[in-house]
Amino acid sequence: MGIGNLVKNISRNQWLLFALLSAAVFMSACQPASEPSELKTNPDASHTAEVTSATEMPRAPLTQEVYIWQRQWRPANQTALVQSQGAFQGLRILALQAHPKPNGADIWFEVAVNHAWLQADPRPKIAVVRLDGQFAHLNDEAVIHKISQVLADWQAKGTHIAGVEIDHDSASSKLPAYRDFLKKLKAQLPADLKLSITALPAWLNSADFPALLTNIDELVLQIHSVSDPRLGLFDAAQGWQWVQQLSKISTVPYLIALPAYGSAVISTASGYKVESETPLRGQLNDPHAVEELMADPQVLQAFVHKLQSRTDAKIKGIIWFRLPLEGDKRVWPLDTLIAVAQQGELAAKIELVISSDNDTQTTLATENKTKNQEILKPQLFQLSLINRGNIAGEIPATLSLAGQACSGYDAQNGYRVIQKNGLLVWQWRADNTAALAPTETAPSATNMPMPQPNKDTQKHMLNPGGQKVIGWARCESLYLQGIYAP
Repeated sequence: MGIGNLVKNISRNQWLLFALLSAAVFMSACQPASEPSELKTNPDASHTAEVTSATEMPRAPLTQEVYIWQRQWRPANQTALVQSQGAFQGLRILALQAHPKPNGADIWFEVAVNHAWLQADPRPKIAVVRLDGQFAHLNDEAVIHKISQVLADWQAKGTHIAGVEIDHDSASSKLPAYRDFLKKLKAQLPADLKLSITALPAWLNSADFPALLTNIDELVLQIHSVSDPRLGLFDAAQGWQWVQQLSKISTVPYLIALPAYGSAVISTASGYKVESETPLRGQLNDPHAVEELMADPQVLQAFVHKLQSRTDAKIKGIIWFRLPLEGDKRVWPLDTLIAVAQQGELAAKIELVISSDNDTQTTLATENKTKNQEILKPQLFQLSLINRGNIAGEIPATLSLAGQACSGYDAQNGYRVIQKNGLLVWQWRADNTAALAPTETAPSATNMPMPQPNKDTQKHMLNPGGQKVIGWARCESLYLQGIYAP
């Protein structure tokens, strides 16, 4: 083959190659855009991406319910029901209580709830039956018959309930018998009624606990108690361990019961006794044996925040013990409970209130003054500290007041008063050993150790809504010059 023919052949081949490449580019441009390489090699990748996205989506907030735990209902119950509707989505109502007697005759107490108030409340309601943990054994038939009577009575009065909750602090060794009781009860309840039970943390370590769950629809884990007064009413670290432990065991939906109340712990020769609803301190000769404990709102608020970030889909919500009523000295105020539940602001607002028995001027005649000349009449002023916030706050160590023509003054309830630089100064006495009533100031509650701490370092708190009279002064005028925190 000659050189000229070779050149022609090469040119022809190059043209053919160019044509083929152009056609390939044209065909590629007409095709749909290619999928990413990882999706082409993994046909299930799109499904995996959807699952991952769903997992990362935030869960809905936990429901917030509240216990109504009064044996005697009064107008304050109605007020609390109305005021709490926007904050709590469900009610758990003490309906029936049973205690054993030494002679074997059980004591039954049926709570006379106000059905009209309950029926006016649109929230789901669960009737709670409290069976004392001291029962040697449950008389299944008699207990179930009594429960059925109460449910029929509520139905006859027009109060609809969504379920029944059994509150029985059974010993772990008696869980098999308790399981049999629940099986019988479940079989006799209407099919549309949910059966719940409360559970003690001690049950989580029992081999008989999982079988207990086969006869119920829902579990309520109670993680508030006074097992050791040095740990207070609520130990957040221990409580979280119990929640994590339950999440690995439970086969049914569950809720966590949290405290919003206080108790007194009484030290006796035989150990600790808890004074909650039944007064015990009247039996004591030593007032220092009593230690007031109150659940700490800030600790509980942080715990609720942690629960809201849960990963276990079986946890449904939180139940607070208990709904605050006006005049209840051993429970948070309602606005405190709502702030904790809804992650709102918690703040103490302690103010000094100066009240007088006479705020008018009087005309007096004296030897040195013209008759009918108007002068200021000395007045008796009372000084009180009031906490208008929603959390307990430490009372001020020093309050300075400017007074005019003061003829007398005194301090009380742990304060002393001195004259300094022309002012009347109320000071908290570091050596004060006066007993503190739970309605005024109490130790800073949840983690207060026992025995009592050094008096010089003990904090003295004023509860929300609390008032503490600190003294009086008789002056022509009196006003606050300064208030100093410890």
